Amino acid sequence: MKKLIMSVAAAGLAMSPVFANPLKVPLRSENGSGESGYALLYPHGARTLVVVHLHGTPKGIAQPDHIHPGTCPNVNPRPAYMLKPVTHGKSVTMVHARLKALLAKPMAINVHESQSDMQKYVACGDIRAH
Repeated sequence: MKKLIMSVAAAGLAMSPVFANPLKVPLRSENGSGESGYALLYPHGARTLVVVHLHGTPKGIAQPDHIHPGTCPNVNPRPAYMLKPVTHGKSVTMVHARLKALLAKPMAINVHESQSDMQKYVACGDIRAH
């Protein structure tokens, strides 16, 4: 019975309008990293689910990523929102900001090479409505 309830709840969440129509943000390689991909931003009321997908990431290294004010490649070095590090090419974070707020001023998703080399950016994408 518990599995049935969880399945119905998950199906309802998947069909929920708050997770409909994500905004896709292309993430382009920077500094010759060869890492590229995209992020999907799902509106969820007062929050936004950010799912980052990167190809060409190094094995066994967690790569910090954030939402920064500004646009690529000249983002403000101080992050506006912290995201969970990219590991195995993926990061999933619920950000405490409406998608509308993330679109209100120039913002970008920026991925750093590693915790020990935060100055080197490996991928970046501007958050823009299409």
